[in-house]
Amino acid sequence: MKPLHADPTRRLALQALAALVGGSALPAAFAAPDYPSRPIRVVVPFAPGGTVDVVARMLTPAWGELLGQPIVVDNRSGAGGMTGADNVAKSPPDGYTLLAFHVGLTYGSALFKKLPYDVKRDFQPVGLLGATPSILVVNNKSPVRSVGELLALAKKDPGALNYASAGIGASSHLAVELLQVVTGARFTHVPFRGGAPAVTATMGGDTQMMVETSASVLPHIKAGKLRALAVTGESRLADLPEVPTMKEAGVADYVYTTWFGLWAPAATPAAIVQKLHQATQAALDKPATRQGLARAGVEVRHASTAEFEKLVHADVDKWSQIIKSAGIEPE
Repeated sequence: MKPLHADPTRRLALQALAALVGGSALPAAFAAPDYPSRPIRVVVPFAPGGTVDVVARMLTPAWGELLGQPIVVDNRSGAGGMTGADNVAKSPPDGYTLLAFHVGLTYGSALFKKLPYDVKRDFQPVGLLGATPSILVVNNKSPVRSVGELLALAKKDPGALNYASAGIGASSHLAVELLQVVTGARFTHVPFRGGAPAVTATMGGDTQMMVETSASVLPHIKAGKLRALAVTGESRLADLPEVPTMKEAGVADYVYTTWFGLWAPAATPAAIVQKLHQATQAALDKPATRQGLARAGVEVRHASTAEFEKLVHADVDKWSQIIKSAGIEPE
């Protein structure tokens, strides 16, 4: 017999029932009248300083105020986010251990042969947090000054240029894989244990380029340590009005944005999920949160738990097809 959480439809039905009947017919844990009664741990599966870490820490003060308990960010990097995600998947479904991740969570099943969790089965989506384009950057001392020059070098000597990423399966990994598929250029992947060390390597010249979320690289671009060649979204960034989009730079079929979200372990009671969702929506609407995320290049996005779950499941399927089409073999 399958465990209850293995059937998403049945899980959602049970959660809806729990929300309707509250504490009158179910244990107090399901009605969650006293939740939260102790600090909540938010696992960020990347090193401090990366975009997911920035987003989570921007929300922490508002979350703590709204929920009435301290929110502790726990950075557990490794394996492209898989280490931290697995920790949450195997945690008790009581609302005290949550996962902050980005669209990269949906890549795992196509990238790893032995993924220790199932994204559709083992996590309960809580809420969408925001979205941001990425920026194609090189070291500021690099002779490359345009996307065209970069692609010409990569095609002249395939694999000679190294690109940094936050790890296998990270957003910064798949962004370049997609670029290779679209352009035919070839780069060599150098994965790190998080976005911050990957950015540091690019600034130091250990790697030649990367495609990283704007929140992680904007400060270094403004400090003159990185050179922005293009923005991966549909439009230019207000903070970098002189930097073209990839389409404007000549790569017509390339658009890449990263969304961020919050998850709980599967089978977390619906009342707890709803309370977390409501707190998250309220936190995102606070002016201080919006302004802080905007400074980091992240645009606030709202979605119901059902809408967010639909997005997650659709992206699992979409990226599985893209990764397979790119010829990327699961590791």
